[in-house]
Amino acid sequence: MTPSLPRPAVPPRADVVVAAVFLGLSLAQIAIAPIASPPVSVAVALGSTVPLAFRRVAPATAALTMTAVWAIPTHGFLLLGYVMAGVAFYSVGAYVPSLWRAGLVTTTGVVAGVVITLLGPEIWQAAIGSALAVAGPAAAGRLVAHQRAQNERLRQLTGELLRERRVAERVAVAEERSRIARELHDVIGHEVTVIALQADAAAAALAKAPERAAAPVEAIRRSAAQALAEMRRVVGLLRAADEEDLHPQPGLADVQTLVEQSRAAGARVDLTFRPPDAPVPPSVELAAYRLVQEALTNARRHAPGAPVDVRVEADGHQVRVDVVNARRGGVPAPRASSSGFGLVGMRERVRLLGGRLDAGPTPDGGYALTASLPVGVRYAP
Repeated sequence: MTPSLPRPAVPPRADVVVAAVFLGLSLAQIAIAPIASPPVSVAVALGSTVPLAFRRVAPATAALTMTAVWAIPTHGFLLLGYVMAGVAFYSVGAYVPSLWRAGLVTTTGVVAGVVITLLGPEIWQAAIGSALAVAGPAAAGRLVAHQRAQNERLRQLTGELLRERRVAERVAVAEERSRIARELHDVIGHEVTVIALQADAAAAALAKAPERAAAPVEAIRRSAAQALAEMRRVVGLLRAADEEDLHPQPGLADVQTLVEQSRAAGARVDLTFRPPDAPVPPSVELAAYRLVQEALTNARRHAPGAPVDVRVEADGHQVRVDVVNARRGGVPAPRASSSGFGLVGMRERVRLLGGRLDAGPTPDGGYALTASLPVGVRYAP
């Protein structure tokens, strides 16, 4: 079995119209210049044109029927005979799924055309023309069917790749959410611990010196507000109990250490760091650190040796992270870093914090990552 074009269940209207047109022209010809007695001429015209209406429904039968008509003795021929034969045998190549069957029908047509031509009044060169009128269109039909099948297969593969890509991105997002939940577990646990300790202190102060209870109560209020904000950021995120990691999580203060590590590894990194004037939510600090870490990893992987400019600036409203790696030796930085699933995860992390992340090539051929992380209590579900 080889690729073939899809075959309709009933004759398409277009094929019926084409057969009717050819029949009308053939009847007009034999009315003006008969090729045999009137009944025979009409039979030849009908046998040469009506099968064209079934060229896609039953291509082999239609072609063999037309071939049989060639054996009817006449003293002339239909002017459109070669055209009609070409259409019929093109359909054999295009719509017969079995290669050997299509080849058998085509071979029958070629042999019949050559033999009947040589037995007739035409010169022997006409036999070559009759063979080409059968074999050429059949080969063309087979080629068209194969090409269309290839295009359909490519379309299906493209669809499968796109579906796999979407699944991979969803997995990356899910993994990043799980990672965020694990990291923020410690942050929230710390705030709850502070609340518990300050509550004990407040209870002791109320019992002995009530005027001293104001400070621990205020600390409880701040810690509770901070814990509530962090809880809102991770609503809906799950964490497996056996995956807990209780190590301290990095923050803005660790960005300089991260850059120094990259420099020690041979990277050319310039850092502009403006620390916040007021405390920043731990989840925002952690996200900023991870963004710088991911950007430096991508730069090291995809553009080794290219200079990297890192800017981390914090104010009372947001923490802004800008990482730009320039061209490497006149060669544009590759765009592969924009398609990594690490960046997909970072985009999800920023979205959950209510921020925005943009990444892409720069006009001078480098690559830039820009993110803004709001400091206030904002979150995305």
